[in-house]
Amino acid sequence: MAKRMTVCIVVIYVTVTFFLIGFLDSVSAQNMTNQMNNSTMQQHAEHVLDNLVTSEHIPLKGQLNSGDYILLMDLTPFSTSIEGHSHIAMKVPCNEDGKSKLTIATGIAPNLNSLDTGTAISNGSLNGNTLNLSAAGKSCLYHAELPNGTSDIVIVNTSNETIGFDGGIYYFVTITVHGTAIQHLAVNEIG
Repeated sequence: MAKRMTVCIVVIYVTVTFFLIGFLDSVSAQNMTNQMNNSTMQQHAEHVLDNLVTSEHIPLKGQLNSGDYILLMDLTPFSTSIEGHSHIAMKVPCNEDGKSKLTIATGIAPNLNSLDTGTAISNGSLNGNTLNLSAAGKSCLYHAELPNGTSDIVIVNTSNETIGFDGGIYYFVTITVHGTAIQHLAVNEIG
C-alpha cells in the first residue's frame, strides 16, 4: 500500500509539474504577445488631425537690405492644407511698371520657392466710386493663394537696393491660413 501511495504521489507530482510547465509557457507567450502588441500599438497609434485657422496682419517698418528677408510666419508643426483657403495680401514698394521690389517665398525651411503674387491690383471701388489701390513707383497691392504644404513664409528683398518701409506710406502683409498637423496619440491617450 505504501508503494502504491508513493507511485500515486509521483504520478500526481509529474502531472502537476507538466501542467505547471505548460501553463507557465502559455503565460510567458501571452506576456510576450502583449508586449509586442503594446509596442506595435504605440508605433501605430491613432492619428488625429489638429486644425489651425489664423489671420495675421504684419506692418512693415524700418529698412530691409538687398538680399535680406523677414520671416513673416512659421506655422510648424502645421502646414497649409486646403487648396484655396490660405491667402496672402500685401502692400509693398513697387517699380514704375508695377512690379514688386520684394518677393514672397514659401515652403518648409530651408527649402523655399518664390510665390507668384501676380500683377499689381490698381483699381478698386468704394461705394461705387473708384479707389486707387496701387500707385506705380511707390506702393502696390498684390494678392496670391498660398500653396499646400507651406509652413514657412518669408518676404525677401530681391532688388539691388535697400528698401525703406517708412516715408508716409503704410506697408503691410496680411496672411490668412487654414492648416493641419497630424498628431500621434499614444495608446493611453486614445479614448
